[in-house]
Amino acid sequence: MKSLSALLFLALVPAISLALVIPNADTPSFYLIAVSLGTSAVRPVLFDSSGGGVTLGGSGFPAQHYFYQGRLRSTLDRSGEPNYRAYINNGFTDTGSCATYGTLGYLEGDYTSTNKCATYPNFQLQANQQNAQLGSRLTINNEGGFFSCGPDEQIWYKQNVQDGPTNCYPVDLYTVPVV
Repeated sequence: MKSLSALLFLALVPAISLALVIPNADTPSFYLIAVSLGTSAVRPVLFDSSGGGVTLGGSGFPAQHYFYQGRLRSTLDRSGEPNYRAYINNGFTDTGSCATYGTLGYLEGDYTSTNKCATYPNFQLQANQQNAQLGSRLTINNEGGFFSCGPDEQIWYKQNVQDGPTNCYPVDLYTVPVV
């Protein structure tokens, strides 16, 4: 009887695995949560599909994220449609050059921003060696970090901590699998 149960489980594993992957995605889908550094607060990252913004306290819902052809994407449901591409909405500095900080956002499909300073960086997932229960941490080229800023706690990326808005606190963004 034990071998029958084991055989049944092994037969179901491929079907279970397929249910967790968006069609054509390179990775299983995951939610993002924010862990505030120095505290035990864990909060879902909320995605507003009408404006593409990402917050901890504003309107929106936890979206399913995944990687497709090396790019971070997001979707509203398991069908993968519509899909959104992650980007950093960098602005201009006082000198007219592009800033090294900006809000994390998503654009539907393969559209690009009209903002000439917007960047489409290589997001990576970095394994958490000290606490595997948190999943992997989202990074950009292993430099800079994410911050929660303002009353809606909008998610910002800053290459240098001192740049950009000052009413912010650092957060790490971790993955939680979609089941």
